[in-house]
Amino acid sequence: MRTFIFGAGASIPFFSPRLDTSYLTEQVCCKSNWERVMDKYRHFKGQDASIVSVERVLRTIDTIMSFGTKPNFEQIAEILDKISSLGFDSNLGDNMLNLLIATLNTEFCPKNNRPFRSDWKDVPFLFREIIAEAILDLQNSHKVEHYQELIDLQRKFIGVACNHDEEVSVVSLNYDDCIFDSLYGLGFEKGYRPTNANYLMQLNVPEFMKAKRVVYFPHGHIKFQFVDNNNVTYHPDSNAANDDRWENIDGLVVGSTTGITNGKFAYNFNTFISTGQTKDDGFNNPPYSVYYQRLAIDLYKSNTVYIVGYSFGDEHFNRLLRSFIEINPDNKVFVIDYYDGQIDLASHASDDLIYRIYHYLNTEWRLSYSESLILQPENPEEQNRINQTGFGLLFPQVYYYKNGYENFLKEFQGIQELMS
Repeated sequence: MRTFIFGAGASIPFFSPRLDTSYLTEQVCCKSNWERVMDKYRHFKGQDASIVSVERVLRTIDTIMSFGTKPNFEQIAEILDKISSLGFDSNLGDNMLNLLIATLNTEFCPKNNRPFRSDWKDVPFLFREIIAEAILDLQNSHKVEHYQELIDLQRKFIGVACNHDEEVSVVSLNYDDCIFDSLYGLGFEKGYRPTNANYLMQLNVPEFMKAKRVVYFPHGHIKFQFVDNNNVTYHPDSNAANDDRWENIDGLVVGSTTGITNGKFAYNFNTFISTGQTKDDGFNNPPYSVYYQRLAIDLYKSNTVYIVGYSFGDEHFNRLLRSFIEINPDNKVFVIDYYDGQIDLASHASDDLIYRIYHYLNTEWRLSYSESLILQPENPEEQNRINQTGFGLLFPQVYYYKNGYENFLKEFQGIQELMS
């Protein structure tokens, strides 16, 4: 069996401007975007709907951005989520964040008034809508001229694995439609079927778990709408999904949009898409709970994993990848990404991609001092080969391609024998 994991870097070649972390960070910091989603919020919820002002949200984001290294959109999301969770419920209940704040206020500053109230509760949903609508705008108006060529090459890349194995899983951590566009004709199952009660397209768990070829999105997707039975409704069209999310926000009918679920420490706002620094709570609800179980099974059954544009920033995936390496010494990982400059295993900073690959995928104990990893290449010829040709064995079981995903798509057929 073979498994593909597509991270954020896998979407970069398909759009101009590039769909990357910097672009999404700019979008969630943009005043006009907040004004737009606030206007839409009042249109669908009523002009007297209780929501914090655009100015207050932007002041808060500016404060977040003012400390140290500028945070990215996921770090901003995490802070806004916690602020909104604190303000959502004035009662302590079972929410440990409210209990923590109440304890701090009572013990250390008893006269401190609660600065964030329930008018923050829908800010995380609006934050995620800014992300979703930024991606929709790229899809609708800013595809690169050779978009279809890249889609066809991506289909061929996945198709090679399908030619080798009957069982193939495609796992995308991205919110855009590039993977959907690339799987046409390859026989991949999404697993969504109309429910008997209301005809909403929701995951049919037995069919999904038993399918030999599946595609799934553990961090959500812009085709998703999180509804009031704590489940996701799937829409074949991304623009229609966005319309339904807005038109049914907090409605009274079955299938209304919700943007919040309960969590142990704080409320969880990772619903139709997941972002922030603590995504694990999202795996308590379908379809994400089913996705995570399927990923664990897929990695156990696989002998080859392709990792494209993934920064190794999510512990819930890293732990499974480490297990995959240790299950069988014949298991292989192919990491495809962009690395600027020459790879030198003698020293890498802790925020360096090569460091993270070693940290999460190398089974041998390595000596680490401060922010540098002390390494010696096990095969210096392979290190030189990667630097000269862009592809080679980084260390046992792990191969690395360093020239970026677009270049890989254009030349993978020349190295596919090495990747078999």
